Amino acid sequence: MTTRRERSRISNSDASPSARKRSQRERLLNAMTELAAEHGFHGVRIAQVSSRAGVSMTTFYEQFADKEDCMVAAYGRAAELMLAPLAPTEGSGEWCETVQSALRELLLSVQSNTDAGRVVMIEGLVAGTRLRAERRRVVHEFERRAQDLLGQAPKDGFTLDIPTVAVIGAIRSIVSRHLRTHAEDRLPLLVTDIVRWMTSYARPAGKERWSTAADALLPASAAPFVAGAAQPPARALAPLPRGRHGLPANVVARSQRTRIMYAVAEVTMTKGYADTTITDIVAAAGVAREVFYEHFTDKQHAFLEAQQHPTQHLLETCVAAYFRGRDWPERVWNALRVVTDTLAANPAISHLRTVECYAAGPAAIRRAEEITRSFTMFWEEGYHYRPQAARLPRLCSQAIAGAIFEIIQREVARGEGDNLTRHLPQLTYIALAPFTGAEQAIERLEQISAEAQAGANANADAVVSA
Repeated sequence: MTTRRERSRISNSDASPSARKRSQRERLLNAMTELAAEHGFHGVRIAQVSSRAGVSMTTFYEQFADKEDCMVAAYGRAAELMLAPLAPTEGSGEWCETVQSALRELLLSVQSNTDAGRVVMIEGLVAGTRLRAERRRVVHEFERRAQDLLGQAPKDGFTLDIPTVAVIGAIRSIVSRHLRTHAEDRLPLLVTDIVRWMTSYARPAGKERWSTAADALLPASAAPFVAGAAQPPARALAPLPRGRHGLPANVVARSQRTRIMYAVAEVTMTKGYADTTITDIVAAAGVAREVFYEHFTDKQHAFLEAQQHPTQHLLETCVAAYFRGRDWPERVWNALRVVTDTLAANPAISHLRTVECYAAGPAAIRRAEEITRSFTMFWEEGYHYRPQAARLPRLCSQAIAGAIFEIIQREVARGEGDNLTRHLPQLTYIALAPFTGAEQAIERLEQISAEAQAGANANADAVVSA
């Protein structure tokens, strides 16, 4: 019996040089897709890719400059496979029928090509300059095709008032979770529930889309509500006094540990997780190398702890703000205000939490998505807001969390995280509209936004007067 490598050599022996190169490239892309899906991009070695493709490493470097170059090509090819079902067709019928058909084909494609699905939905978020640029291109194309598809509603029907990027984020969140739990066989069964969630943002056709208009953003001149931000204790980040300071051992240990975690966030924001070293971290934290190893086993351990460190405090701050609201819409506004203010006020932590986590491996990705899902508790009251809300699929909670995270992640990745508070009305609308109805959500948010801005202006006047 011949081996795969022998069959490859036999099949290539009669091929022309150009056909042989195309075959080699195709096998390398297949190998990269399979291995990235199995081990994650950072766990793949060029030698593994070459071996699985049945070619030499010399041949690999004839085709690609390096591992990331190969991954970019594999990602682009996998994305085209995923995007194919999103092409609108002429005379395709009612909106729901068109979208259901396209979504079903997309999820069936992921189910039958799980490796390609993992590369697009999960590994595509791995940090890397070229891969990040390719993902931006793919997401832009995804948005364009999705917008064309969603724009097929008849004039006498309705318009979906939700940013297209939010729909993409919701679908990515749902798909990636099912891929991670090896439940891809259930994806086609979710089509009806996803479409029902999307339809909950319906407004009469002909009305301007509020969610992407200027009214959905706070004015650029509005001061951030940083007073609500959850921040680390300043003393924990300050260097300890030199010499014999007489501080208790637990105070010293807590200070060292906290400074190391925030150093991880700062360094990875600048250099990226893959290029960050323990030497970089201890230098930024102002501690000795042996102190690092007293608290953490390695770089990934420190990253995971830095990722988790602010979460409990953030959730507690969100809960406290939530229960100060007069009604459920205001309560959701208050909780999301804490999230946006905190991320805006702590750029290094927000970058670590929303962008760099995908470069730190499966454990960091899993923890990031678990943290995101924990915020779905704030939507629970919505299912009791009105009779229609009780009939919504429970999938709505995950879709909303994925939609909100996608917008936040995009802003942070662009380096515009300090503008997150401006998106507060838009993010709150995404959370409210399925439960309250789009029109009522807009009306209530305009009231809340006006009250918040009036309060901010009053505080500013008081400061000036003082």
